[in-house]
Amino acid sequence: MAFPPDYEPRGLKTKINGRIVQLEPLQEEMLMAWAKKIGTPYVDDPVFQENFLLSLREQWADLFADVTIGDIDFSEMFEIAQREKLANLPEAERKELSAQRKIQREELKAKFGHARVDDNEVEIGAYLIEPPGIFMGRGAHPLRGRWKPRVYSNEVTLNLDEDAEIPYAPHGEWAGIVSEHDSLWVARWLETLTDKVKYVWLAETSPLRQEREREKYDKAWTLEKNLHAVRRAIRKGMRDKNEKKKQVATVAYMIDRLAMRVGDEKDEDEADTVGASTLRVEHVNVGEAKIDFDFLGKDSVRWEKTLLLQDDNDHALAENLKEFERGKKPSDQLFPDITSTRVNDFLKSVMPGLSAKVFRTYHATTTVENYLQSNGKLKKDATEAQKEYAAKRANLQAAIKCNHKRTPPKTWAESLAKREQSVQKLRAAKPDLKKLDAQIQARQAALDKLVADQKTFEEKAPDLLKKKQDALAALQVQDAPADAKKLEAFNQKRQAAQRAVSKTEKSVKQKTKRYKERVAAAQNALDAARNARARAETNYRERMQKAELGLELARETKDYALNTSLKNYIDPRVYKTWGKRVGYDWKKLYTGSLQKKFTWAMQDKVDDSANAELE
Repeated sequence: MAFPPDYEPRGLKTKINGRIVQLEPLQEEMLMAWAKKIGTPYVDDPVFQENFLLSLREQWADLFADVTIGDIDFSEMFEIAQREKLANLPEAERKELSAQRKIQREELKAKFGHARVDDNEVEIGAYLIEPPGIFMGRGAHPLRGRWKPRVYSNEVTLNLDEDAEIPYAPHGEWAGIVSEHDSLWVARWLETLTDKVKYVWLAETSPLRQEREREKYDKAWTLEKNLHAVRRAIRKGMRDKNEKKKQVATVAYMIDRLAMRVGDEKDEDEADTVGASTLRVEHVNVGEAKIDFDFLGKDSVRWEKTLLLQDDNDHALAENLKEFERGKKPSDQLFPDITSTRVNDFLKSVMPGLSAKVFRTYHATTTVENYLQSNGKLKKDATEAQKEYAAKRANLQAAIKCNHKRTPPKTWAESLAKREQSVQKLRAAKPDLKKLDAQIQARQAALDKLVADQKTFEEKAPDLLKKKQDALAALQVQDAPADAKKLEAFNQKRQAAQRAVSKTEKSVKQKTKRYKERVAAAQNALDAARNARARAETNYRERMQKAELGLELARETKDYALNTSLKNYIDPRVYKTWGKRVGYDWKKLYTGSLQKKFTWAMQDKVDDSANAELE
């Protein structure tokens, strides 16, 4: 494992509450980390500020007692942070530093980035131990802003073969050495701030990770084959007289019907986020014809949906929710005794290996599959822009289904405005097809004239040649005179007639050849003009289409993170099969790292029978 280098203190001083303080190395490291965040929304967050101050007070209670962020002078540290920011360095220095960092990364990867598994060398994922720093968290995490301390080797446990050589421990020793042959992690440690166990895993390209990844999606296809039986068991459970069984089945129904997360899988110190099993009365509003859900889901993303009651099962859900909320306060849980473990045990009793997470994989994958079957029925001659749009819109439907919402980036409006401007510029730059049409007409006229001249010449040429040939023939049948002088003149006349025939024959051939060449050249010029017009029109149409579809997609995906479902929930074989059918390089949808993750799906030997119905 590679550990981050120790902080190199600069020996800085600063004012804290009006008093000049010589900073200790750790104080300087923490305050410099804050200085680097200045200018971001984080430093304006009161919780973020207070948590950072709390970490400072835990180390130096007297120095930071009753101190606010505004009482600390960050001016010099901010200047240093800005000066050292890679983007602000001179170009030559920036390139040199980037090159040095690249060399360092390659050296670290060569030394720490590989492991041997079953006598095969495989890559390790994130082999760098996380450096100390300010904890950012996701969403409204209650610990955001706290200081995440440095990790030392004596806190790290390694997972090695019994016969493996124990690597050097940079801080004296390792916390422990275990040999868990069925595990995919190579190192772990307890993050003291969040009290979470952190892992270093084999890379996603390793055979074991590839196998597990494929199994995950195969399990979703198995669910599809057993879906009727699973749903039948859930519906039956929703009507069970045993209240606990009814509650478990009701939770399972919402997981399936609404692609909800199961709930109770977060740590106690995380933000107040919930799922199906941890819903409270205040999160659900049951009406006559609909049920409204409104709560914070994973990463504090708002989960707000309305379920229209369409059949007896939806009405059974409504009745159960009414029953479970009866006599409870808004802050009470609807299913206080139901845990994710209990829900998953129920699902496994119906189908081996089934869990709440499998439903989300199934729903995301089949949502994409169904969209491509209905809205993505493109022919191979469809444009690349049309194919890409169909593929990404299918991805969007999966993100909507799984509620993969996001906060739009700060630059979203600016980026959208640029796209709109690009579309307007393209519309204004429409090629002058009338000018190209006029050129085609001129070249057509030139060709027509040449063809007409050629025809006229070809009609006259035989008569002209025959006239010369007849004159020669007439001389040839005449008797040669006896007089020597007259004979010489006669022969000269006959030779001249012969030359005239040859000259005429040669001239006809040459002119015929020239006419053919000029007609061919004129035809080529006409074809080139027609092709130029076609290219101009096609290229413009395709560029316009790509820009317009890109703009439309940008608007549609403003609030959704497509990469989440693409990375974790959509079986890539669905895109692979569709791509084969419509002639689209489906790998374009995936980043380089995701292509590595889905190597198993990209190999020719992969069996596509799991989703062969797309063919």
